[in-house]
Parts: sequence; C-alpha cells; structure tokens
Amino acid sequence: MSVRNGKRLRYPLGVVALVVGIGLLQGVLELLVQRAVAGGLPTWLPTLGTTGQTVTAYVLAGNAYTYLLVPAAAFWLGVRYARAAA
Repeated sequence: MSVRNGKRLRYPLGVVALVVGIGLLQGVLELLVQRAVAGGLPTWLPTLGTTGQTVTAYVLAGNAYTYLLVPAAAFWLGVRYARAAA
C-alpha cells in the first residue's frame, strides 16, 4: 500500500468511529435512565428541571446525534473520500 492510499483510510475509519459512537451513546443513555429511575441522577450531571425533563433532554440530544449528526457527517466523509480517490 502506498502512502497516498493510507491517507484515504481515515475517512472510512471516521465512519466506523461515528457508528461506534452511536453504540456507546446508547449504552450511556440507557445506564443514565436506569440510574435516574432507581435513585436519581448523579450530582455531576447537569439537570434541566425534574428528572423526567433531564432524561428527556439527554435522550433527545442522543437522538439528534444518531439521526441528524451521524448521517450528515457520514455523507461529508463519503464526499471527502470520493474526492480523495479521484
């Protein structure tokens, strides 16, 4: 593999990192919801009103990441990869 082709690997690896980020974010949000229901939120976590409002806000932010940011970033990385390959 030449050095020029090695630089193009960063774009597919970026997409992999985005997808892995979805899994990690879902796991963290699930843990947050379980702990919030069981005994309240951790003190280090910023809260937005009640526990339900806080959980809703964090889940909404996670969904925005999953359904808005990841597809846009994957599209951008795909365009960059195509331009690098051309």
